[in-house]
Amino acid sequence: MRIWKIMYAVTGIFLAAGSVATAEHGLSSVNKDIYQSALALDGEMQKLGFDGFTLQDRKVRFYDGDCDYVVETDADNQMVVTKETAQLDVFAGTTLEVDGQWQVLLPTYEQFSGMFDTLGTLGSYQQGMQEGAFDFERSGYDDRMHAATIWHEAFHAWQAENWHEGMTTLAAQTQGEDENPTDIIVREADASEELRTLFAEEMAQLMNAYNAQNPAEKKEWAAKALETANLRSEKLSDEAKATEYYLENYEGSARYVECMAYREMAGDDAWREIYLKDFQYANGSEKYYHMGMLKCVLLDQLADNWQQMFSDKTGLDELLSNQVEY
Repeated sequence: MRIWKIMYAVTGIFLAAGSVATAEHGLSSVNKDIYQSALALDGEMQKLGFDGFTLQDRKVRFYDGDCDYVVETDADNQMVVTKETAQLDVFAGTTLEVDGQWQVLLPTYEQFSGMFDTLGTLGSYQQGMQEGAFDFERSGYDDRMHAATIWHEAFHAWQAENWHEGMTTLAAQTQGEDENPTDIIVREADASEELRTLFAEEMAQLMNAYNAQNPAEKKEWAAKALETANLRSEKLSDEAKATEYYLENYEGSARYVECMAYREMAGDDAWREIYLKDFQYANGSEKYYHMGMLKCVLLDQLADNWQQMFSDKTGLDELLSNQVEY
């Protein structure tokens, strides 16, 4: 189905094709510890409120350039590691269906961090890996980020299981068989100075809403952001609007889950430094991850249990609009 082609292109983070390393004898203790660190957050992550969202029964595949090491938890809560043939011959953080089950796939920590070491810098890995243009902004990549990435991809697996209808509808609205989502965004949104300016304005308004202490002021800024979003939307084709919706709602919410996992492990200060940094416009899809995440953390301030209302049919802007009566 074409929707899964879209999901494969948009969901997750991609590096380079090909097996470029020789497999180690078994999964390293570093990766086992990363899995255990991610799993230890399961109780807290369930408190986010996404119905049935858990890592406890989700298989995680660590790809080392030669094979997949599949990690899961058995009935006695013991970690089980199985060596299997690699499902994808790419270095990727993504989700894929194996034998009727949606599983998490990501490179081993050694492969992930080693790639950045080779490049001589660490940074905004989603942007660089997804688009093949290494535009690094982050100051470092560590084991906590790798554990948080597991949660990002686990949420995509949850979406694939629960939001099939909405994704199919979205696919029908997106044209251009030979284009990937980044091409559509660069052609329509990034090429327009007016749309770039409006996007930056919306981000500033959302950040003002998040930082405002007065509830009325918070809602006022959020309403302004929604107004700016509507101005942008009026100037986009249906194809571009569907692509932006996908990136903001599906990828932005996964970034939110990721950042909540990181916050739990690293604390508020590190979380703010990594995920609430000053916005700088860049071509491509990364900015929608940031925007969607920011709308999620703003909803945390405005609405109790908004996660229960968020679905393939009810997006983040609709939830915000309900809160500010825009």
